[in-house]
Formats: sequence, structure tokens, C-alpha cells
Amino acid sequence: MATTIQFFNVFLKNNNGYTNISVSDFLDGIISLEEGKRYVSNSYGEYSLIEMLLPNLNPNNNSMDRLVGFANYRDKKPFTGRRGTDQRNEITGDVLELTTCLFIPSYHLAVIEYNHFGARPKHIEKYLNTFLPSSGGWYFEMRPIETEGSFSKIRSSNDIRGIELKLDLMTGLSNLFSSEEHRVQSITSAINATAESFRELGANIVTINLGQGRYRNSPMEFDELIKFLQVIDMENDNIASVKVKYRDSTSGKLEIADLKNEGQLKRVILEDSNSTAFESIAIGISNYYYEQSNRLANQEWRNVTTILHSEELPIIGQYSTEE
Repeated sequence: MATTIQFFNVFLKNNNGYTNISVSDFLDGIISLEEGKRYVSNSYGEYSLIEMLLPNLNPNNNSMDRLVGFANYRDKKPFTGRRGTDQRNEITGDVLELTTCLFIPSYHLAVIEYNHFGARPKHIEKYLNTFLPSSGGWYFEMRPIETEGSFSKIRSSNDIRGIELKLDLMTGLSNLFSSEEHRVQSITSAINATAESFRELGANIVTINLGQGRYRNSPMEFDELIKFLQVIDMENDNIASVKVKYRDSTSGKLEIADLKNEGQLKRVILEDSNSTAFESIAIGISNYYYEQSNRLANQEWRNVTTILHSEELPIIGQYSTEE
């Protein structure tokens, strides 16, 4: 089963801005807490940091790098059974999905497994912020690394002409949007209802267009469209493409970008592997990053900031589960 990995820049910040604190020191502080103190329930769900390893490769003295497993505890439990029989057994224990991440502090980089049922990057970011004090403006930030000509160029254009959302309904219909879809509830509710209606009619492919129209009196709000694009779950299997027509702020030309297939920097690994074990995925991520990719995106953090303030890591503990 192939595994998709996504790339993020990560920083510990406070009121003074970006700091030089190593994210490995931060993670080490969390894993040293008792099990119960690492478990967090918040508006996204229930999470815990339950695994941590040093990468098995050491090509560049990576003793500060960390392979981490974040557990997402599921409310709805599946059953166990046996193929070819009617056997069905309830699961009495808690069910969790594990998301595997590689953190590389020297490059302010995180490589994160995409797990549809596991912790998403926004969930991980909020979970980790639980362990930082609010005094002093402490904050752990994860910034998606974008590919050339992607979301950053659309944001800077300030002129979106249309959005085409193409849905593949061959495998049923799951939630198309992230847990923050309330930010643009009117748009997402309409799209969910439209997709469900066509699915009930037996349609396999649905294309939904949001456009200005030739004779528009009140153009669509740019900020609302940006919010809408931000809540789309780009990794959802039902979403085949998200094409945005916009005017490039540099060239002045109308361009079309497919955020589903061109947006965030990501790669597919372990295409011939059937293992979902933490150790197997961790080794796969390590092998790809250190040996196959030649440390992909290791200088991208300089596009965010080149000024890092010297700070001491604050005391790590569970401060709050909500913002």
C-alpha cells in the first residue's frame, strides 16, 4: 500500500518571533511526560504522542532527528471477523490510527505521513501547542511547503476568476472538507448537498464550478474563496482535482492551477509495501528522505525567515487543550 508524505517547515515561536530552539528538544520534553499527561482531548479529537525513535540512518550526524508516532483515537470502532464467515466481534479496547512523522530540526523540516483516519497536520500542530505556555506568546508553527505556481501565487493575485471542483464518487462519498469548514459553511453545505444528490442518482463523476459570470454586479469575495480553498481536504480520494483560474500578479496573465495535484510538496513512497506498522513506515520515510531524495526541501525554511532569535525552551507540560 503506497504512502503519501507531505513536507512542512516547523518552528517554535514566541513574541520575539522565530526562535532557534530545536524541535527535537521540544519533542523530547513531551515524550518524557507520563502517558496520561501526553493524552489530549480537544475540538479536533483525542490524540497522544506514543512513539519516538531515532532514524536508523546516520548520513549527516542526525542525532537530533526524530521519528514520531501520533495516535488519533477513533470514536467509531470497526469489528473483527473472518473472511468467508458471518463472524463479527466487537472491539473492547480503544481503536487508534497512527500518523508517522520525521522531524529534522537543523532544517526546520517535518515530513509527515498522510493518513486519512489519523492525525492531520493541523491536528498535530494544535496537539503540540498544548504543551507550550501561553505566556510569552509561545507557539509551535507548521507551514506547508508549496510547489512552484501553487497556493502562494493564488493568494498574492487577489483576483480569482473561478474554481472547478471535480469529484470522483466511484467509492462512495466521504467528508470533502476539514473540520474548519464552518468558516465557509454556506459554500461547503451547498457542495456537500450537490455531491450527495448526484451520488444518489448514480453519477460517478461530478464537476462543480464556482464562477463570476460575465455580467456580475457583486463579484465573489476573494477572502471567502481563499477560506474555501483552505478547508478542502486535498487528500480526500473523492476529490479528483481542484482547478483555480486566477490572474497572476506578476505577469498579469490568467493562469490555471490544480491545487489537488500541484499544491503542497508531497511524494508517494512504499508503493510495493503492504505494511502499516509504525516501524515500517518510519524506515520508509527515512530511506526516502536521506537516501533517495537527497534531503528534499532542506533549505525551504529560509524562504520563511533567516532571523532566528536565541531563546530557552520553556517548561513543557500540558497547559491547555483549547485555544
